Order: sequence, then C-alpha cells, then structure tokens
Amino acid sequence: MTGASIWLDPLRSSIGEVDDSGWHDLHRLADDLSALCAAAPRLADSTARSQWLLQVRRDLASRGHRSPTGRAGLVWQTLAQFTAGFHDLDLRDATGTGHGAMILAEGTADAAVRWRTRVEAGQLVGIAATERHGGSRIQEMTTRAVLRRDGTWQITGEKCWVSRLIESTGFVVFFRDPDGRISAAVVDADQPHVEREVIEPFGLEGWSWGLLHLNQVPVDPAADLIGRPGDGLGVFRRHFAGFRPLVTATALGTAAGVHTLVTGALAAKARVGVLPRIRDNALVVLGRTHAEITAALLAAITTSRLAADEHPHADFAARVGKAAGVDTAVRAVADLAPLIGAAGFQRAHPVAKARADLTGLLYADGIHDSLYRSGGVSLLAAPTGGIAPTRADVATADHYDPAA
Repeated sequence: MTGASIWLDPLRSSIGEVDDSGWHDLHRLADDLSALCAAAPRLADSTARSQWLLQVRRDLASRGHRSPTGRAGLVWQTLAQFTAGFHDLDLRDATGTGHGAMILAEGTADAAVRWRTRVEAGQLVGIAATERHGGSRIQEMTTRAVLRRDGTWQITGEKCWVSRLIESTGFVVFFRDPDGRISAAVVDADQPHVEREVIEPFGLEGWSWGLLHLNQVPVDPAADLIGRPGDGLGVFRRHFAGFRPLVTATALGTAAGVHTLVTGALAAKARVGVLPRIRDNALVVLGRTHAEITAALLAAITTSRLAADEHPHADFAARVGKAAGVDTAVRAVADLAPLIGAAGFQRAHPVAKARADLTGLLYADGIHDSLYRSGGVSLLAAPTGGIAPTRADVATADHYDPAA
C-alpha cells in the first residue's frame, strides 16, 4: 500500500458507497497515475506540460477510469481526485467529466448527445462567467445575447480568468439572454467568433488561463442552452455543489503528498544518522497536519454525499467546505515545508510547486473571504433551521477563477 492509498484505505469502513470493486479501481487509478507522472515534462516548459496533462486525462479515460453510476459516483470521484492531487494539483482535471457535467446533466437533449462522447473521451469543457468587474457582482454582467430574426441568439462580450483556455474544446458561457435574464449555453471553442487571449498566471500554471472574447457568437437556444432560460444561477449552484468538493479533495491530496514526502525525507535522514533525532516541534507538525488533512477530506466526502442526494445543504457545504479545505491544505504545506530544509524552496521542487499552486487556489473558484461571507449570510438567514437558499448576489460571490 503506497501513495494516496496510505491515506484512503483507513477510511474505507466509513465510506459505504464505494464497494470492493470501486476500491480496486481506485488502486488501479493510483498505479496508472504513478506511471504516467513518471513521464511528466519539466515545469519550465508550460506548453509541453499542458499538453501532457491533457494527454493524461485522455489516457485515463481510454483505460476506463470512470466513476460508478448512481449515488456512489460523486463519492468515488472525490477519492479519485484526492488520489490525483497526491501527485500534483495540476491533475485537478485528471478524472471525470469536469465542467462538462453541466452539459450532460442539464443541457438540451441535442447538446448532451453531441458532447457525451467527447467528454467521456477526455475532452475538456471550460467555464466562462467572470467579467472585469468580478464574479461577485453577477447582476452587473454585460455579456449579452441578442435575438436574430431566425430565432437564434448572438452572444457578445468578454470573459476573464478562464482556465483551460486553450485546452478546452468548448465553454459553458454565462450571459444575459435577450430577455435580460442570466442564462447559460455551450459554445464550441474553435468557431471563428471565439477568440482566446492567454495570460501567464502565478501558480496553477499547468493549464492555460486568460480572456475569452465572444463576438456575435451564434447560439441556438433549442439546442445549446444549459438549463432553462433564465436559470443560469441555478445551473451554476447545482454544478458547483458537486464540483467544489472535488477541487477541495484535490487540494487536500496535494497536501497529503507533501506530508508523505516530508515524512519520508525525515525518516530517511534519521535512519542514516544525518539527524540524530527528530525535534518535538517537527513531530507535532506531522501529527497535527495529518489529522487536519484527514478531517477536511472526510468533510469533502460528506459534501459530495449531500450533492449526490441534491440535499438543500449541499450548496452551503460546498462553499464553506471548499474555503476551509483549501485553507487546511495551504496551512499544512506551509508548516511542513520548513521541515525538509532549503531543498524544498527550490523553484522546481514539488513542495515549492505545491505552495505556489495552493496559494493560487485561495483565489480560484471563489475568493475565500467571499465564500465564507456567503456562508455566514446563509446561516443568518435561517439561524434556527435548515440552510436557506442563498440570495443571488451572495451565492454568486464566486470569482470562477483558475481552478473553476
């Protein structure tokens, strides 16, 4: 038992949704990821790296790494993404349908048919929602569709901080429909009315990132809409209730990978006598961070259960859980890094990369203060009962940034 399995197998008795076959598939996934990651290109070559990441996704899809059907699916996917993150946070898109899940779950019958084979073969779908003013003020969205004489729409506007900008073959775009309501539709990435402008990020550099320019992009509402007209906010909330715990689990997997690396390095130094003894403060950090990572992972699994059951608490749990889980991962890696010494502060070292990536994730898929704030608003709205549906202006306090 190695790698992520060291962390996951002790939790097996508490995860009843995943049967023996599911655990076997997780172990097979861990083995395949280990082999694929051994051939990863150098971090400095961002183009080669993004191509490699996309190929990893395709290879895993071709090898049959898919979540089970039914309620167990999202829970298994959470464990799979923890396994992927154990190797590298850039593998947050290694498994599953990603943002393509919106098309398959809520797209028109035509859209679902067109995209199912592409998504299941490993193609990526990006999400385009944030604008210059920031995603938290969604009521100020300026990207707009106009009605044409033939009944189709044309979308014009600009979307910012779009991840998987070059690698995606399609985007779920949020915009104002001709009636002024927030709607969502899938747009093919390579049509001539779509332009992409790459911006170099700090951290989370595995996937391309930048601006998406939409210039009278044609959309057929009968074939391309995601959800009902005017239900864009609902589409977003339902999707991210299930997507955020996957991001959280990936981040926690990255922290677990750093923990395992640091623990192994300290043990090796002690074994050969380089360290006469492991200081108590180091032992405290190892014990505390292990407990915190495990607890946050169990919380993410619970959130996935709520999302799978379409529980009214799922959206709230996903928002505050993502913020808290990534906070946990960031603190853990920050505390663990000094234990490995100066080597861990080299730019190309996996610990240094993990720190940069996790710092970026504090701003991606919802700036954390906004997520915590929206959670507080939800709690005050129903202080003695269940979590009330979130106000539109608070529920969209999500900046849909690099990890989204």
